[in-house]
Amino acid sequence: MESRKRIIRQHIKSALQKTLLPLCYKLSKKKDIDKKLVILADLNSVSTPESMELIKAELQSRGYKVREMYCDLSSCGMVSGLKYMMSFMKAYANARAVFICNYFVPVTSCKKREETTVVQLWHSCGALKKFGYDSEEDISSHFKGSVTRNFDLITVSSKECVKAFVSAFRLKEDIVKPLGVSRTDVFFDESYNEQCRREFFERYPDYKGKKIVLYAPTFRGNALDCHCVGEEYAAELEKKLGEAWKVIIKMHPRLHSGLTNCDIATNRLMPVADVLVTDYSSLVFEYALYKKPWVIFAPDIESYSKGRSFYLDYKADMPAPLVTEGEKLAQAVLDSEKSFDHEGVERFTEKYMSACDGRSTERIIDSALEKERF
Repeated sequence: MESRKRIIRQHIKSALQKTLLPLCYKLSKKKDIDKKLVILADLNSVSTPESMELIKAELQSRGYKVREMYCDLSSCGMVSGLKYMMSFMKAYANARAVFICNYFVPVTSCKKREETTVVQLWHSCGALKKFGYDSEEDISSHFKGSVTRNFDLITVSSKECVKAFVSAFRLKEDIVKPLGVSRTDVFFDESYNEQCRREFFERYPDYKGKKIVLYAPTFRGNALDCHCVGEEYAAELEKKLGEAWKVIIKMHPRLHSGLTNCDIATNRLMPVADVLVTDYSSLVFEYALYKKPWVIFAPDIESYSKGRSFYLDYKADMPAPLVTEGEKLAQAVLDSEKSFDHEGVERFTEKYMSACDGRSTERIIDSALEKERF
């Protein structure tokens, strides 16, 4: 049963979306749009999200005025959150474009000016577990507003993913375009990969000369009531693997878990890892670009499949061994190099990540801003 706290939160969001935010937008409109003003906005961070770092740099290099507007609603008070949203609406009313990378109620709270372009970068690659309107855990039926109104462009990692995003966001197919995912561009830069490895080993010298496992699961449930399954086996994994191995544990930040033993961003750990262990995280799509083995550890696969479910055939499409028993996890990791399905990973990457080639950022901005709308 959905928590009362979450239901109350959804009603508050709906009320704001229908009243105060539209009024703030209407009162803030000037005669002309500022053709050089681009807003980067997010409600889950207080600094530039990884999904926007390259977008920001490219926009600035092209002469746009970038205004960053971030707020972590999970940690700020209601008054601070409201002030942030009102400030956003004032800027939104006169901006050439707005880039977001997650659910963002303010941008959908009123009918926007036609001259303003709204770009949803989304924060993950591929299309794995169901989200958006396809999942009650993401968008509650108690929320009566819209999470997709005003979207002009949604960027995805391949043509295969278009159908899933159209379904999840209930939008027309021509809005969802396989232009790639901006933040994956750095994965094709060997100097970036080498820098990640160098910085990691400078901070964690004990990992030098070892085989490295990156354990990075996602959470179950929703943002207000989340948990993980099987983490107790991850805590014992390094001991069971033996002295030749080291394990990096990166629990999802929403879990606030004490098991996390590394504060380096997960994306910067992928060049370091020899093997990835995860469950239903979209991280597998990015990691697949590195053409290295991974292991799926999902003790609750049957119940999860019947509940939230997937856009793909999880057991058939994943080119990685599926482990459902914690006692077998260590052996699966030890066997991962030998069992690595090179051809399967190539097919997987081509199917779900074909638009990610190191030039996604350039294509996204060309598509969003370089076509005159005035």
